[in-house]
Amino acid sequence: MDCKQCGEVLGTGFSFCEACGTAISVATESNLVGVQSNTISIACACGHAEFDADSICENCGRKQQILDFPDLQVLNAITVSASHRGLQHTENQDAVAMRDSEGIFSLAVADGVSTACRSKEAAHVAVTTALASLQTHSDMPASQRLQIAVSAANDAICALPYDDPTLAEPEATIVVAMIEAGQLDYAWVGDSRLYVVRHENVVQLTEDDSWLNQQVKAGISINNAMKDCNAHCITQCLGMRDDVPNIHVASMALEGDMTILLCSDGLWNYCDSPAKMLALFDSRLTVSEQCLRLVNFANHQGGHDNISVILHRYSGFA
Repeated sequence: MDCKQCGEVLGTGFSFCEACGTAISVATESNLVGVQSNTISIACACGHAEFDADSICENCGRKQQILDFPDLQVLNAITVSASHRGLQHTENQDAVAMRDSEGIFSLAVADGVSTACRSKEAAHVAVTTALASLQTHSDMPASQRLQIAVSAANDAICALPYDDPTLAEPEATIVVAMIEAGQLDYAWVGDSRLYVVRHENVVQLTEDDSWLNQQVKAGISINNAMKDCNAHCITQCLGMRDDVPNIHVASMALEGDMTILLCSDGLWNYCDSPAKMLALFDSRLTVSEQCLRLVNFANHQGGHDNISVILHRYSGFA
């Protein structure tokens, strides 16, 4: 939610706005965990936050929007996910999965392609298959495990029934990460992203499989490319039955006090620069509060897509 006085994006559980000091009345983190039937309200699209007894904005007359709480899943104190359908969709076609196997963390976010059939199922199958594969092939090098895991996820989506000829076959994007012994290994297909955040720096580690990215690489300015109707089109994903996806695999050494973020485009579409993404992070927040802040930010920006995030806070200590 935002502060009614100054518009500052607030973390869950704050009793006052740290930007202007205005008192805030919000649910605590403990009230959010595991409670999916409660609802929250958001400020009006006009920016006003006061509504009358009939939930009508006192400034512009729009009806107040009431949302379900984000689906918050807590693996442990340092690894949390949050997912929400956003404001424009009737269902959430994103999926997240997390696993801690004796200190080896496996994380995955998938985004079902909205123009495809069984999008929600495709995303769910992708993350569950990928993490199950990582567990099965635990004796292999990380890069090989990730390649096999994402390939297995692709095969699982291709095995889903294609029963709506008015839509594309079941498809999804995916990003998968493994964290073990100070090493981050990751793989992706499509435009779900992986970032690392440390101190005053945000780095995007993945590179979108998108038409826009192709144009920028070819020398077209991003402002001109964004005007094209293909600007938001992806160039590959899981589930393409007439092609084999090019699975990207990479790795990096982790440093202390680093946060790993996996997310769908429902978040990053509103963060067109590293500085804007960095501004959303506050080291004073718990991992759960930070997840909710990211999801709430995207909804306040319009919530045009499903929004999913996983955060893992890496301290550098075993």
